Formats: sequence, structure tokens, C-alpha cells
Amino acid sequence: MRRKQLYAMILAGALAAGGVPVTAMAADTAAEEAGDLGAGENTEESAAEEQPAEENKEPTEAPAEQPAEAPAESNPAEAPAEPAQEEKQETETPAETTEENKEPTEAPAEEQTDTGIAINEVDADGNVTPKYYNSLQEAIDAAEAATAESSATVIEVSKPIALSSTVTVSGKKISICAVGDISIARETESFTGDMFKVSDENSSLSFETKDGGSLTVSGAFTDAAVTAGGSIVNVSDSGSFGLFSNVVLSGNISSADGAAVNCTGGQIVLAGGTITGNTGAKGAVYSDSAVCVQGTVAVKDNKIGDAQANVYLDGTAEFVITDELTGSDISFTHASAAEGTEVLAVAENVTVADFKAVAEQFSYDTEEYILNPDTETNKATLKKKATEPSVSPSVSPSVSPSVKPTTTAKPTTKPTVTPTKTPSFLKYKSGSLKWTDHTTVSLQFSVTQNCKWYYFFVDADTDTKVIQNMYDASRATNVAKANTSFTVKAENVPEADTWLVVCAKPDSGKAKMSIFKLNTASFKKKRPGAATTSTRPARTYAVTKSTITGLENPLKFTPGTFYEFSVTGAGQNDEKPYVSGDERWIPMYWSLSENPTKSGEKNTTFRIGSPKGIADAKTYNIYVFFKKQIYNGSEWQDTDVIESVKTQFSSQKLSPEDLTVTPTGAAGDNGSGGGGDGSGSGNETDAELTATEAASEKDGGSSSKSAVSTLDESPIGAMVALAALSLLAGGYILIRKRKKDI
Repeated sequence: MRRKQLYAMILAGALAAGGVPVTAMAADTAAEEAGDLGAGENTEESAAEEQPAEENKEPTEAPAEQPAEAPAESNPAEAPAEPAQEEKQETETPAETTEENKEPTEAPAEEQTDTGIAINEVDADGNVTPKYYNSLQEAIDAAEAATAESSATVIEVSKPIALSSTVTVSGKKISICAVGDISIARETESFTGDMFKVSDENSSLSFETKDGGSLTVSGAFTDAAVTAGGSIVNVSDSGSFGLFSNVVLSGNISSADGAAVNCTGGQIVLAGGTITGNTGAKGAVYSDSAVCVQGTVAVKDNKIGDAQANVYLDGTAEFVITDELTGSDISFTHASAAEGTEVLAVAENVTVADFKAVAEQFSYDTEEYILNPDTETNKATLKKKATEPSVSPSVSPSVSPSVKPTTTAKPTTKPTVTPTKTPSFLKYKSGSLKWTDHTTVSLQFSVTQNCKWYYFFVDADTDTKVIQNMYDASRATNVAKANTSFTVKAENVPEADTWLVVCAKPDSGKAKMSIFKLNTASFKKKRPGAATTSTRPARTYAVTKSTITGLENPLKFTPGTFYEFSVTGAGQNDEKPYVSGDERWIPMYWSLSENPTKSGEKNTTFRIGSPKGIADAKTYNIYVFFKKQIYNGSEWQDTDVIESVKTQFSSQKLSPEDLTVTPTGAAGDNGSGGGGDGSGSGNETDAELTATEAASEKDGGSSSKSAVSTLDESPIGAMVALAALSLLAGGYILIRKRKKDI
């Protein structure tokens, strides 16, 4: 559990480091944890209340089957005459009764074949039983589907594994944990693809160990002449991969960009472990997004051909320190390497005592650059390594061989070194590069000096020296004031693979150029489709076209009874194809207040009830709130527009007998929904209810009979009880349904 929490903290730190897009692998927000806890408590209370009723039924059935035996079997439970009773049972009870009693103990997990691949299952008593699977893929397929809040399913591996095909992780959060010294390798030379593939949202894979074990994942072939076409781990499309202590990735010689880990549009977390002895097209680890680092990590002795190549950072990717980093050895290359390129940062809310010592654990793959740490900002940039001019010995041809050649003396003072240019006046906001339509991208910068800027496009893979020579100060006409932010809206993006170059020059000092590669696989995939002339007009809706059903008829609010109602936003059920500009309204929450400001007034579970019942026939206002979404050509995007639809519900008059009814849960649940004990929490639960005047279907805000307004426009603050109890009653059912769906 500790490592899962660590993983969540690492990814949370990465998010705070500057807007780097990541997939939480096992992170829960505090609010979500609190909500789950409340639901869990209600679940236990409901189970406790229902169980006695079921147990009381058993004795009433037993006498009918064994009228003469029941008293004798039930009364002397503590008497010393048990052996005699057992003998009597053996002679009078059919053999199959004894076998039936043994059934629960005849199918334990320990009778399965120990394949070395297991998921531990925990029963109601806390007993742990391993369930074995024939392959890693079979175990992964058996794991529960993941949500943003769920934690990883741990698959324990206790025997060596040979893979004959790619192990895929999609829609699952998986931790492969070695018990003992374990290896995972390719089975034959014919398997040359990715060993593991992680893709899609809420998908993650981590390699870990327990109890002092070790895990080696090797892509090596027996025949050294065979080359792989895939990586040890391929991460894409918002998937995540984590590496922990005592794990080694090695031996993969591949044509993939990253032989060990190839990450395009995903997330890498290095919280320990070693990556060594791999050869890839761009080294061992390729990533076009930030790489989170902490613990003790080694990425070294990997290659491109015969050249040193370990971690290859592409685009605006950099290393982000998410906790203490000690004793690490990480070598890297950056695609946008230039004087001043930022390559290392510390996540927000992470304290580093000695940032310079942290930066010293990183080195550049070539001799061209070193890291230049700034201990005030806890960031490090690339700095060209200063070199002294080489001096060739000058030998006079008239000097005999026995005389030492004279050399030109080195200057008594060090050669003048051009001062390092300061790139800090221009700072790209990480993660802000986005498509706005098929031919336009936008991104944000901040500046600390007055400057002028412009942008241009170049073909992908253009040499950086060529790009530098393309700078034209006369085109820098956009003005940015010191200590402000500005947005670059780059229009007319070519259809061919392209790089975007943003140039800025301060009033005093040298210009800075930032290159953004628009041709990465993940970014190209997000490009909206091209507009067509034959498209239909965009569909737009008023929020009042939304429908609310289930509250049309007067409801009988006996104590603890809850009713579910349905909400469908206008345009929510529209089907593909969508066009740019389409609108829809998505239900968010309901309230008894017209302008709810507190979180307790906003109810996301669409069910309503009263803990003590409502005795009188009255009518009440209820407000359902919706968020507007607009289709941008490739995906639906949230807007800041939130509007509500007002409707009503009515209560039936209850008799005194109705008010004494024991709470049974939601209407139609047969008591299984659970609604707590009806006591609620605090004085709000016991508040009296205030009714409105009769409903009027002619109000301007109404959209249907299920969404009408009333003549009373005042909020009903006294009905907070309905809201609070509906949340408590609804939590258990929703969680059970979600678990069942998974």
C-alpha cells in the first residue's frame, strides 16, 4: 500500500511541476476519499441492519426438515456430549449432508496449480488466498477495470516468465511485483515486438519487488544477430509506466526510439531501478513528456549504435524531481539542446535541500553540454561546455631530433569566454501547446523583459543550425511587456510534418528561439479534422431543453424512503458525427437552493428523500445545474458556462401510521439500497420543510412538464435535509453498481 501511495504522490507532484499532462495511476483526491468513506460506513450499517432478518429465517425452516433433531442439535452446543451426537448424526444423516458441509473447504485456492503468477484474494475474514493464472495476460485481463480513483492490482510473480507475445495493459492499473529473484525474458527469437504495451486513460504498469527480491526484464536474444522492432515497455495515449528499486531493464537491441521504454503521449515515473545495456534508435528511454524522478535511479551504458545514448527528451520534455534524489546516475540527450534549454525542475511543494547536488546526478550524453543549476529557482538549463583552444606544438625543422621541440606557450591568462546568455526572460508554460482547429495551434509564454516576438514553421527534422540562421528581426513585431504573459496563436499549420519555431528578442540582449515539434505521434493524433464545405450547421441548445423525469407525480415520503429521478441534458444524447461548434449540456448536480455556494448544497446523486418523512401534501422547488460543452472538431471541451433548470416535486399527505414506517431504503430497492438509520447528521437533518405555492407550467424557465417553474422564486434553505440524506443513501448503491460494472 505504501508504494501505491508513493506512486500517487509522485504523479501529483508532476502535475504541479508546470502543467505537464500525466495519468494518475492510483491517486485519490481528499474529497473523493471522504466521499468513499461515508459510503463505506453506510454500507456496513445497512448490511448490519439487514443481516438479522435473514438469520432469523433459518431456524423457522430447520424444524420443518428435521423436527425431531432440531432441538437436540441447537441446545447442547456447549455440552460435553458432542461425540455421541456426532455418532448419531453419522448414522441418521445421509452421507451427502457431510459432503455438503465439506464443500466450502474442498475448493480452496491452494489446490490450484502454482504457476508463479498470482493475484491475492482477501475474503470477508481477512484471509489471503492466491489465485493463480497461466500467463501475465490472463491475470491482467482478470483484474478490475480502472478508474481515476482506483489503485493498482498487484500481480505477484514467483517464477521466471518467458513471453511469446506482447502483454497489453489497457483500462487497467497493474503492478507486477517480483517475489524472490525473478526474470522476464523473450521466449524465442521470433518474438521481436514490444514486450509490454500500456495505452489509454486510467492505464498504468509498474515493476516492483517485495521482501528483498529482484526483477530483471530482458529483451536480449540468444542469437546476437537478431534485432527487436519493439521496446521492453511501450507507453502511449495517456498510459503510465513506473520503475521501482531492485528492477533492471536491459539487453534490448531495437529499432524503436526507446529500446527499454518508448513513451509517446504517456508518462514515465522513475522511482528507483536501473536501465542499462540497451540499444535503440534514440537510446534506452524516449519520452516526449516530463519524466518524474526520485529515489536512486541509474540510466547509463545504453547506446545508439556505438555512441552513448540513455534518456532522449523530445519536444519540451524535462526531468521533474518529485522527492529526494540520492546516489543516482542519469545520462541524457535533449532534442532541443541549445544554450539555456531547461532540462531539470523541481515539482511544486517538493523541498530540495541542495539542488546543486541533485543536478550533479545528471550528465549529458556528449561532451558538448553540462548542466547549469540555479539554486534560487530550483531549475537547471543546458550550458555549453567551455573548452580551451588547442595549441599545436611548433617544431623548427633546423632543430636536431635530440633537441626537444619548442611549443608555443599557452597564454598566461585564460581565454575570454562569452558570457552565458540568459534565457529566463522567455518561459514557455508547460502543457499549454494545444490544437484549436485543424490549422491552428496555441501556446503560452511569460517574459521578464520587454521583448518582441514572432513565429514561423519549418519542415520536421530541419537542422537546428539552419533554423538559427533563419531568424529575422524585422519580423518580430508582436510586443510583450516585462513580467506579463502572452499567447501565441500559430495559424496555417502545414499538412506535412512540421515544427513550430517561436522567436523573441528582448530590448537588450540576444534573441531566443524555442522549437515545438508538431509531428509527434501523440500530438498529431489530437489534431482536429479538416473542415468540410458540406458540413451541417452546428447544433445549439438552450439549457431549458433538458429533461427531468421521475418527479412528475406526488411522492410518498415515509421516513427514510428515497426516490431516484433522471436528468438528461439538452443535446446530451446526440449521436455522431459531430461538427465543430456543436453544443450539449451535461448534468452536474442538483440543489434546493437557487444559488448554492456551499459544497453541501450541491448533490451529484440524483435521488431524494426525507429522514423523518413529510406528513403534509406540499410542493417544493428543486434546481438542476448543467455545464455547457462545445465540440471543437475533435473532442468535447468544457466551458465555464453553468446554468440551471428549475422544476418541482410534491409530497403526498401521510397518515400517522405512515410516519411510523421503518426506513427501508430507496423506493423500488426492496430495502437493499440502504439509507442509513434515517438520523442524518446535525440539526439540518431535523429541519422543517417549507412548501411553495402551486406549480405553474407557464413559467418562462420551464421546458417540459418535468421541468416547470413555480410562482415562488425564493430558495428553500430548510430542505437541506433532503439533500444530505440523498447523498448518504445514494452512495452505497452507486459504489456497488460501479464495482459490479467493473
